Amino acid sequence: MPSYANGTAPPWNESDSFRETLLQLLDPPDREAVRRMGQVLYDLAVFAEREQADEEPVARVELRAVAADLRYTGGYLLHVIRRSADECDLDPAEDKLARFAGKLSRQVGALVEKIERRLS
Repeated sequence: MPSYANGTAPPWNESDSFRETLLQLLDPPDREAVRRMGQVLYDLAVFAEREQADEEPVARVELRAVAADLRYTGGYLLHVIRRSADECDLDPAEDKLARFAGKLSRQVGALVEKIERRLS
């Protein structure tokens, strides 16, 4: 998990560019290096000048990005966490959390569908 000083993740606009679901696979020193690289990439993307005449309106592009991230999160909840309830020998408390993740994945999926309907 992240090694934030007070244990609380920073606000969304100050957080890292890589998801914690990826970073948790790395050793702590490597996590910090990848987080720093993510911050550099984020700064480059946000502060670099972009001029594209045929680009879609900003809100539409941003909502499309949110839907993509939520789709990823819903899939992770279902296929990584929830699957462990069926395939691993979890203690009862962990099994309950894994099954809860499956329920959350359906709610996240419904939210993605709402966003996509609004964008169409």
